[in-house]
Amino acid sequence: MDKKYLKGLSKNELIRLLIERDTAQMEKINRLESLIQSLQSEIQSLKKDSSNSSKPPSSDMNKPGRNQSLREKSQKKSGGQFGHKGFGREQTEQPDRIVVCHPDVCHGCGHDLSETEGMIASKRQEADIPPIKLEITEYRQHSVVCPNCRKINLGQYPTHITAPVQFGVNIKSFIAYLNIKHKIPYERLALMFDDMLNVQISQGSIENTLDHLKTMCQPLHQKILATIKTGRWIGSDETGIHVDGKKWWLWVWQNLSGSFYTASASRGTQAAKENFGQDYQGTLIHDCWSAQLNTMAVSGHQLCHPHLIRDLNYLIEAYHSKWCYEMKQLLLASEKARDRIWRNDFDEKIRNRVMAQYQLKLSNLIIQPMSKKKEIATIQKRFKKHQDKILFFMESADVPFHNNFSEQAIRNAKIHQKISGGFRSTAGAERHAVILSVIETCRKQNLNVLDSLKQIYLGKFVFGVPE
Repeated sequence: MDKKYLKGLSKNELIRLLIERDTAQMEKINRLESLIQSLQSEIQSLKKDSSNSSKPPSSDMNKPGRNQSLREKSQKKSGGQFGHKGFGREQTEQPDRIVVCHPDVCHGCGHDLSETEGMIASKRQEADIPPIKLEITEYRQHSVVCPNCRKINLGQYPTHITAPVQFGVNIKSFIAYLNIKHKIPYERLALMFDDMLNVQISQGSIENTLDHLKTMCQPLHQKILATIKTGRWIGSDETGIHVDGKKWWLWVWQNLSGSFYTASASRGTQAAKENFGQDYQGTLIHDCWSAQLNTMAVSGHQLCHPHLIRDLNYLIEAYHSKWCYEMKQLLLASEKARDRIWRNDFDEKIRNRVMAQYQLKLSNLIIQPMSKKKEIATIQKRFKKHQDKILFFMESADVPFHNNFSEQAIRNAKIHQKISGGFRSTAGAERHAVILSVIETCRKQNLNVLDSLKQIYLGKFVFGVPE
């Protein structure tokens, strides 16, 4: 500013100019500080990936070369451990075909051995698939005139034979197995049948086949839910899916007895109530999603440790938080301790004392002063609010501390999304959930999936109820 101009100003005018200048500078400083904080938050968010948050692996931008698994490194070498019993494919006692490898001539003198009887010196077997050929079964309805009253009587077709030409239960089961379990789309499925069986099948026929199976599976779907609810614990998870161009959710509730899937337009508490109910008597294992927290579980809730540890890992890496590190070590130690204290030869009084000690350690960490860092304070508040759900698993021998089984179960939706993109209709999404529930439950109950689907089509299938 011109000095001559300043000399001509009064004292009050000079003070006013200085105040205006200082105000403009402070506003500029505040804007820069706000920009710096915004950029710092953005930088920290970029540090989040699947190893230290709930973000999916597919969202990782710069995948590190080292392993980011939550599993701690052990001293064991890779491969089979000492004492591990190996196995190989065993020969069958009843081969379908036998080829005799008989010597024609003597390798010593050249004598003809073709008519000389020999003995088995060794055996080798080759397992292969015979040529795939469509088998046509024709059902002929006979009419018989009664010699007594002259009434014409017609023979009855089997109940599952309803059309002049139709596919049998083996083909129908194979269609459902490949489409639902292995996510093979209609177009590729039709191409496979053309190449493998020389059978032309339309996408409409595939759709009708799956619709029929869904109708047959509907009662089993509800039975699966009733069966898993008899278990002491259930793991639950949900993930987004695309249905008719809209965001939907595939839910799963599962344990060792079975897997119950359902598709819903909502991820909220009401969707959980409508599909799972509010009458479960056991323990529910899940992440910290509100809909899961609001689901009734009379025995209690257990939060998934890997979910918690991923969030703690991020804060350890971003802020070098001592509190987060100590909490992580407590969670890992509790997992190992539970396996020891529930051994058959472990004293019950000592077990109760150990559980009390871990609860005390958890309480001592939770009552520590809140961090000034917002993100650390947020997770401190979460642990404080859900303290009773952190180490609940230690009170029993079989309740898992993780929800890995549910995450593995829900991965079906992501595989389907990568292959097909989504579902064209709500009916297709609901049908997929019903049939997938049956298939995954069959696998958990060690039932042959293809044979089970065949029995379902025939109306003869019955689920076993695990003890």
